[in-house]
Amino acid sequence: MSSPYDPIDATLGPAGARMPPWQWRVLVYLRALAGFLMVKTVYSWTLICGVWDGDTSRFEMLSLAAQAAVIWAAIMNPVAAVGLWLGASWGVVLWLVTAMVQILINASAPEGVGRLLIVAAIETVLVAVYAFLTYKATRESEE
Repeated sequence: MSSPYDPIDATLGPAGARMPPWQWRVLVYLRALAGFLMVKTVYSWTLICGVWDGDTSRFEMLSLAAQAAVIWAAIMNPVAAVGLWLGASWGVVLWLVTAMVQILINASAPEGVGRLLIVAAIETVLVAVYAFLTYKATRESEE
């Protein structure tokens, strides 16, 4: 017997409830973002563990700021990903704080962060897309 209330989607409301289109898009976006954060977490841990050690990709050779950014991402991203997947508001807050800190770390010490700057640029775009989707969802609920 299945319950009409799915505990996995507890923060999203009862299972089977129809969501307005823009709110549904926000939810799908947040879940896709959770997947991106998990991929980023795996990348961070492979960098820390030296899985793909090369002349330029050794964790020990990165600047202190770059090491801090990698460690920050390895620890905070999986927690934020869980919150985003659940559709919890704390997940969005944690993701925004994590993204902002990482962008600031990368911007303050651009030497030695190469690929991390690309990730920071991608995160900036992701935040902008989230802001747009949330704006449209809010406008939809006001109508």
